Amino acid sequence: MILVLVGPPGAGKGTQAKLLCARFGIPQISTGDMLREAKRSGTLEKRYLDIMDSGGLLPDEAVIGLIARRTVEPDCSNGFLLDGFPRTVPQADALDELLASQGGARIDAVIQLDVARPLLEERLIHRRTDKLSGQIYHLVYNPPPLGAELEHRADDRPEAVAKRLDAYEAMTAALLPFYEQKKLLHRVDGVGKPEEVTHRVLSAIGRPGSGGE
Repeated sequence: MILVLVGPPGAGKGTQAKLLCARFGIPQISTGDMLREAKRSGTLEKRYLDIMDSGGLLPDEAVIGLIARRTVEPDCSNGFLLDGFPRTVPQADALDELLASQGGARIDAVIQLDVARPLLEERLIHRRTDKLSGQIYHLVYNPPPLGAELEHRADDRPEAVAKRLDAYEAMTAALLPFYEQKKLLHRVDGVGKPEEVTHRVLSAIGRPGSGGE
């Protein structure tokens, strides 16, 4: 089972990725996590480090290279879930070529989590992180305990949230129709309890009765 999970910031991709990976026994491949680990371990080329440190986006070949190495590891033998990649049609084409070169594997489904923009903004802007534990809280839905030392991340402030959502919409504008034409795209309502959303996802990809238990 090879899944691609897409959705704007705040849609709940991280939560759904963990639930789906546990359900299918496949690893979650997050390009963001891989890049941070490559930077930490010193395995990322200096030219790419310089781009990351300046806040720029890495070229597609750098990210595809990381994915190529990751997807041949033993835990990917039964498939994997891609979180955060692809985001553009050229990246999607590169991914198809990579999978074809790895024994002709193909994507089984692309899942788009749909959440209305006002709710995305509410989810992101009210997030806070406990400086000591790293635990993420939400001032409305999951309030922190009394006395917690909270941090409001810069990218969760209103101006930054608006830019992040605008950037996501612009970047993926062509990607979703691309996968829709291939009959791989499944749009799922991302609002509700995590188990409810997982159940919708499983039903959408033809695995009804596997979730919400």
